[in-house]
Amino acid sequence: MKLILTHDNADFDAIASLWAAHRLTPDAVPVLPRRVNRNVERFLNLYSELFAFVQPDDLKRGQPVEHVTVVDTQGFSTVRGMHPDTPLLFIDHHPLTREMAPHQQFSGDILGATTTLLVEQLHARNIRLESVEATLLMLGIYEDTGSLLYGTTTPRDIRCAGWLLERGADLDAVRDFLQHPLVTEQRVLYEALIEHAEIHTVNGHAVVIACAKTHTPVDEIATLAHKLRELFDPGAVFVLVALDGDIQLVARGTTDDIDVSRIATHFGGGGHSRAAAALIRARELSGVREELLSLLPQIVTASVRVSALMSLGAQTIDAGERVENAASRMQRTGYEGFPVLERGKLAGLLTRRAVDRAMSHGMGRQAVRHIMEAGQITVRAEDSIEVLQQRMMRSGWGQIPVVDDRNKLIGIVTRTDLIKMWGRHPDDQRRTQIVKKLREALPGGLWTLVEVIAQQAQDRHVGLYVVGGFVRDLLLDQPNVDIDFVVEGDAIELVHSIQQAYGGDMRSHAQFGTAKWLPDEAVAAQLNVEYSSADWPASIDFVSARMEYYEEPTALPTVQRSSIKPDLYRRDFTINTLAIRLAPEPFGDLLDFYGGEQDLRDGVIRVLHSLSFIDDPTRMMRAVRLEQRLGFTIEARTAELIHGALPLLDRVSGDRIRHELALILAEAEPLRALARLERLDILAQIHPDLVIDEWVRASFYALRYAREHHLWPSLGAFDNWMLTAVALLVGRLSQPEVESLGQRLMFRRLYLDHVQDARTAIAHLPALSEPLPPSAVVALLEPLDEVGWLAAWAAAPTAQARRAIEQFAREWQFVRPSIDGRSLRALTGLKPGPAYGPLLRRLRAAWLDGDIDSAEDEQALLERLVADLPDEDPPTGTG
Repeated sequence: MKLILTHDNADFDAIASLWAAHRLTPDAVPVLPRRVNRNVERFLNLYSELFAFVQPDDLKRGQPVEHVTVVDTQGFSTVRGMHPDTPLLFIDHHPLTREMAPHQQFSGDILGATTTLLVEQLHARNIRLESVEATLLMLGIYEDTGSLLYGTTTPRDIRCAGWLLERGADLDAVRDFLQHPLVTEQRVLYEALIEHAEIHTVNGHAVVIACAKTHTPVDEIATLAHKLRELFDPGAVFVLVALDGDIQLVARGTTDDIDVSRIATHFGGGGHSRAAAALIRARELSGVREELLSLLPQIVTASVRVSALMSLGAQTIDAGERVENAASRMQRTGYEGFPVLERGKLAGLLTRRAVDRAMSHGMGRQAVRHIMEAGQITVRAEDSIEVLQQRMMRSGWGQIPVVDDRNKLIGIVTRTDLIKMWGRHPDDQRRTQIVKKLREALPGGLWTLVEVIAQQAQDRHVGLYVVGGFVRDLLLDQPNVDIDFVVEGDAIELVHSIQQAYGGDMRSHAQFGTAKWLPDEAVAAQLNVEYSSADWPASIDFVSARMEYYEEPTALPTVQRSSIKPDLYRRDFTINTLAIRLAPEPFGDLLDFYGGEQDLRDGVIRVLHSLSFIDDPTRMMRAVRLEQRLGFTIEARTAELIHGALPLLDRVSGDRIRHELALILAEAEPLRALARLERLDILAQIHPDLVIDEWVRASFYALRYAREHHLWPSLGAFDNWMLTAVALLVGRLSQPEVESLGQRLMFRRLYLDHVQDARTAIAHLPALSEPLPPSAVVALLEPLDEVGWLAAWAAAPTAQARRAIEQFAREWQFVRPSIDGRSLRALTGLKPGPAYGPLLRRLRAAWLDGDIDSAEDEQALLERLVADLPDEDPPTGTG
């Protein structure tokens, strides 16, 4: 025969799994364990006739067992008819914890309940269930998942519960059997456990240990553990009950950071991470308690602490400050509140809601102390987020000041910070990946410097972060060693301490809160690093974290000191708001307050808020540049905001637009970005006649080819490249239009003259496309500068014109007659005067056009030309 077994002291998950397995294999007999929980017993007393459960003693004697399925456990008691090699199938929702013999198999997955595994199969096979069966299976799922509220609950548990509800599961009956009252013996023991309960903080988690002795057996101590968990809401609760020289341990957990099964396993029991038990033989209660306490630091993983969420350097306000001034600060900074200080000590919290209400009642001239939330609700950086959560819920404060051991204010943590942590768990593997990426991306010398800088920040309790484009490119696996540090606090002080500790030089600008460290060869020697200019930076930049606000649209921002989160919020796009924490710990933690990593995965450019382009319209040009460089897409709402902000470009200074244009032209494929600017109407907003048509495209392709193949060495200079590219954009405009555009973009006069020369050279292209003698080509091009030649070459419509420009640039411009002014006088006796220029030009033209090819020919030509001069300018003789 075939049997289905489960563990003793069976709960609803065990019994429901027993029945579900029977429905899947009807020829297998579901055998009840000898002991079941009291609520399970109540259910069976009412409904046992509807279920084909069999008691162990009712199994037929002498009949061999050919197969056993064991549900909701990986350990069981054998029954008659089994032999050592009886095939076994274990079905459980916990990870496999035992070695499988050849005749044993395991089937399972990490879910909230074993019942879920089997209900999925019932659903897949479309097996019909009666209402009472669906109710039993629902009891199995609900009991082990805390009515779908435990953290171990999975979407699969919820889907199965929904399917059972459709099959007639009775939730009123579920509630009745899961919320049964305590009997007298349980109530007495429960009160004793509460009286002796101890709360210990272990690695940031609250852990309850409740000990009691009893002289009479008490069923379902697990029920008491559940109630203690609900009462104290700790990270874990451990119940120790002494009876007849033995101790029963029952453990329940509420967080993935505490695996209570490891404690139970240590004492000879077992279970899973959220529920476990052990029977400890012949031990004293006090000794077991002490041993349990000593084990906890090894078992409890450090909680996420306030330090991982907080912002250092909180903005505060004095209690005597006027409400109207507080309102102005909130409007300017976007802060929702400030800690209030009275004589330098924390006195309360000022919220935006209180300020808005006070202003609406005409209380703007009142002192802040009259409207603040009075009190000294604080947390410490080492507190767990559970502690933070409790203090927020009890106080109602949405911002909690963070203080150090001397009660000095060091930062702030907000409700938003806490909400962003929901669903996130410390990910050591992810952090390891980030650190590995950093090490691989940075040259050896620079990596060593990063480590010592981070250590210095740690020692000084200063927040230190790598931010922006470096982090973005690191996650995209694109090379970038342009690393900048943001400091929560005084960047200049930090760099000074680094310089004092390791040497080198430093530069700083107190006005901007920026500093540079210039580590030299002596620094490398002190760090025992081989100095190499290839992987040793000339300087490293630091900047104090700051926030920006705009007094009016398109104006440059006003800046003030802040923490890392507002610093990141001032940036242009979400993908540039990512930061890597170097200090405080944990080193390598990725900060992503604004969804930047997901936008990296999705390949989209997204602004942080709807006023972004109003604050700084040049960001629309930056959006295009990043989009084309990364192969991303500007997301739809951001594109809408660009369209709405286009007129504001007219109010932006020309040098800022020119700077963004230069950055676009510095990209590997600037034409793509320029074409995108045109499609978004940005180019037309800069100047209505700027277009990217086939003429411009062909010219840019030619220019890029020339640059990549080094056909024109001067293109290596960026100014020449940029000016030539600009010239191609405006080359067909009129001279006044070019002048107007140059003034709009605030080009220097020298640069504007270059562009005008290019416009002239482009205008000569029809003539250059015709067969011209070299002297004619020189006459057209020589008055212009090299930018003009480059632009005309790139825009040339014919091979004839391009060859002519190339020959001019490489050969013809350097052709000179061997006779100069001095030798001309010596040979002809002609007095210096206006005739010299035409004569020398005629000689040069003859050399260029091949009319002469020797000094003799040149002198003969000169003699003929002099002879043809007018009589009023005769030679004076050779004397």
